[in-house]
Amino acid sequence: MNIIIDLGNVWDALSALGTIGAVGLSLWLATRDGKVDFSVSLSSTLGILDNSIDNLPYLIIESLNKSKFPLTIEEVGFCIDKKDAKKLTVIDQSYLIEGSDKIPQKVEPLETAKYIFEQDKVIKLAKKIWGENIEIRAYVRDTTKKTHYSKKIKS
Repeated sequence: MNIIIDLGNVWDALSALGTIGAVGLSLWLATRDGKVDFSVSLSSTLGILDNSIDNLPYLIIESLNKSKFPLTIEEVGFCIDKKDAKKLTVIDQSYLIEGSDKIPQKVEPLETAKYIFEQDKVIKLAKKIWGENIEIRAYVRDTTKKTHYSKKIKS
């Protein structure tokens, strides 16, 4: 008994490989658009509130929604390391300075949410929890339970 396997010609094989590649590429492009992408920045500045200048330093957390769909911020806070379980979580609106966005806050694509804190209060609490000479970073958690971090700043 002889078994003969006909593999066809080379052009049919290349056509099949091209079709598989095109389907794979289109699936990758389709899932890429659904990616959650938030950019979080932490900065320090001297305050200007209600059109008057004061000498208090403030920490500002700005989060830009780079996704193609709206996201809701449900938690804002500070930490010293991305893997550290100890976080200074802000869940109460009373910690925020007037002019800050609310928590939770819906952020449309390419829009930002801004949270303003008195720097001295945050640093004092951070030193109480983590000790002296630390670098803190801000974090924002959205309703997809993904946490986005800023770069560190020295306290």
